[in-house]
Amino acid sequence: NVVPGVAEKWVSRDKDRTWVFTLRRGAKWSDGTPVTADDFVFSFRRQVDPKTASPYAWFPGKAAHILNAAAINEGKMPLAKLGVTALDAHTLKIELDQPTAYLPKTLTHTSMLPVPKKLVEKWGDRWTEAGKLIGNGAYRMTERVVNERVVMVRNPHYWNDAKTVINRVSWLMLVQPSAAYQRYRAGGVEMTSNGGVPMDLIKKIRAEIPSELKLWPQLGT
Repeated sequence: NVVPGVAEKWVSRDKDRTWVFTLRRGAKWSDGTPVTADDFVFSFRRQVDPKTASPYAWFPGKAAHILNAAAINEGKMPLAKLGVTALDAHTLKIELDQPTAYLPKTLTHTSMLPVPKKLVEKWGDRWTEAGKLIGNGAYRMTERVVNERVVMVRNPHYWNDAKTVINRVSWLMLVQPSAAYQRYRAGGVEMTSNGGVPMDLIKKIRAEIPSELKLWPQLGT
């Protein structure tokens, strides 16, 4: 289920064609600066901007149905026409091109997360490197070894840090589901996700460790 995160509440109007999100006043980036509605406007515009060449540039228009997103990505309209507006520092309005009751679910997609404008403008393509990257989630990245691991530690500026229970997380880049599964069974990793469950072993997993297999619904086809 979708639960409040950086947005503490939201309401829909016009039969789910207009949505207004209220951001938490305590929401901060991991460098301690505030997360604002302008950050989301910048991020959504950046995603649909043809110059960004995002592989998920289609998502705001085709999945979330944000007004004018598809036309902007096709170069037919300017970025300023995107249906995302900052009413003030903590209030974000999203206008759609059709009623979309499941909009909050689409906003949980990785491509719809906010990115820090100041870092993108300062570092360009290098803004995601360890030591530069900041985020607004429960963790901040301290190490990144391409094709090997990403190491994260607790972000003390996260709005819900008091309820964060894991202090350090190491993500291992295990490409093959079978390799990830074998690493899990050997105790080398504490969990796998999505591609870490070999489809041909589902019956075996259900029989041997049914309590350790977790399934959840996904929005998609």
